[in-house]
Amino acid sequence: MATRSSARGRHLSWGILAWVLAAAIGAAAAAELRGGHLARAQSQQRSLFMPFIASLGPLSGLPTPGFTEGFSIATSAPRRWKPDDWDITVHRREPTDQYEHAIQASHGPDCGAPPATHSIQSFSDAAYLCKNHLMTSIYASDYGMVYLTPNRMVDFSKGEAVIRFEMSTERTSLRDWVDVWITPYDENLQLALEDWLPDGNGEPRNAIEIRMDSAQDNGVTKTTFIGKRIENFNSTTFGTNGWTGYEQFLTPDAKRRDLFELRITRSHIKFGMPDYNFWWIDEAIDPLAWDKGVVQFGHHSYNPLKGCESTCTPNSWHWDNFTIAPVVPFTMIHADRSIVSPANAATPVRFAKPAPADARLRFTGLSDIQVSFDGGATWADAQKQQQEKYLADHFQSYWTPIPAGASSVLFRSKDPSQTSWKTWMVRDPSIWARSS
Repeated sequence: MATRSSARGRHLSWGILAWVLAAAIGAAAAAELRGGHLARAQSQQRSLFMPFIASLGPLSGLPTPGFTEGFSIATSAPRRWKPDDWDITVHRREPTDQYEHAIQASHGPDCGAPPATHSIQSFSDAAYLCKNHLMTSIYASDYGMVYLTPNRMVDFSKGEAVIRFEMSTERTSLRDWVDVWITPYDENLQLALEDWLPDGNGEPRNAIEIRMDSAQDNGVTKTTFIGKRIENFNSTTFGTNGWTGYEQFLTPDAKRRDLFELRITRSHIKFGMPDYNFWWIDEAIDPLAWDKGVVQFGHHSYNPLKGCESTCTPNSWHWDNFTIAPVVPFTMIHADRSIVSPANAATPVRFAKPAPADARLRFTGLSDIQVSFDGGATWADAQKQQQEKYLADHFQSYWTPIPAGASSVLFRSKDPSQTSWKTWMVRDPSIWARSS
């Protein structure tokens, strides 16, 4: 197996030449050279050539307008990530935010590199920054997930759109995985989840999903990716190169972050790792009835120690350089807290700015939730987002109108006794609007 450093001598001169070309004749010419050179390259390993092109900017050669998130924040200790332009949903099936026992998450207390770890006591700390990149780390003995959602929709109305992200490849449990969802704006599901899993309320009405999977071949585990299209709650699986795991062309690593890329049009889906010239999915599809979508990057934990208590640990995924192009921005307004329960429900949730016209209040809730936008003078049932199932004991995805100008909300349960938990909870409220 080739190593990253073994490609250094072969590709150094190409990297320098590409950099010079970019300065002299623009990024477009360098991108063409990059594509031509890599097409001829026989090595499947990532080369030094890629960082030189990356220095031109992650949007180089992509459709415009584009969006990128590169986490250029130096931290001397793990820091909870609280961006203005992303929604972060952290979910556990039980209505609690605390771990019974602290878990060990990647990077040390001083952001020392893996295998150093630090303790996390709260689910709210599942997304954090260290060393100029993002980590997600979660452990749920029942079910848990983290969704990262930027305030930009991917737009493939005029042709191909591209979604890229760099991510670590080390896996410490097969019951811990990542996925990507693309969903029409009005059908976005905060807790999007495949309907065979034991949590959530199923899949969005319409969506594209790409999910990490595993295959066993003579006792050897391979990490693969599969994908599917959901249309009116009916799913169709894409063809996939499902017997090839990335372990066959790279050495999994917690420190190195490799490039993953999704290319989408209304009639074609392609997903893989272009630096290794490998694609799990490359398929023409019947044209989608929609051409823009909310993008969610997910991390899932489904009892990751089950069956391997002595050898498995919850995984920390390292992320960097999210890129979406082209995009359509939308409004996202954050709340002053992420959890509402009977213990703090008397205090209104306040938002960073008033709701614009035609906005929605987006949150997840256990029990049938009611909302008040006038300090408790009047109450109304919050509207649930359309979803496959409406299970009383599961958190639901809510998507309810909010009056223009409203800047606070009170929550309460219509009847907490309807759940086996005998309580209620709201998580991760925010205001969304199509206007940017």
